[in-house]
Amino acid sequence: MKLLSTKTNAVKSIITPAIISLSLLFGFQVQASSLTVPDSLIVETVNGENVSFDSTIGLKRGQQLVEINYRDLFQDNADDSGYWVRSKPLYLTLNVAKNQRYEIITPTIYSAEDARAFLDNPQVKLTVNGQHHDDVELLSQAQLLTQLMLK
Repeated sequence: MKLLSTKTNAVKSIITPAIISLSLLFGFQVQASSLTVPDSLIVETVNGENVSFDSTIGLKRGQQLVEINYRDLFQDNADDSGYWVRSKPLYLTLNVAKNQRYEIITPTIYSAEDARAFLDNPQVKLTVNGQHHDDVELLSQAQLLTQLMLK
């Protein structure tokens, strides 16, 4: 009987910390807010801190400044090796609420000309929890600085 009790205690001592760790890990992820971007956008920093190269970024609650770069490869014809259209840094300010899923949706871009037109006026749609769409302008560095100085 004592051997069974020792085995049970050993199993409990291994499983209990694992369950607690998994609960904390998944509980934290469920409560965190996130930002998802399409493949053509790269989130470089959030509040000046580098983030990992991923299409979904975790966000803290409160005012957030997100630095984004646009990049996409276009080919004019089949024998063309193509060329990249890239942006200078673009900025998005978000007032992040707790437990929200934000998603940036770019307009449909079929060609390099479409991409350059988008970069001349970088308007995107921002959804919150997949529900409503807000048209949002991504700001250039000069526009961001101007906005900050006027506050």
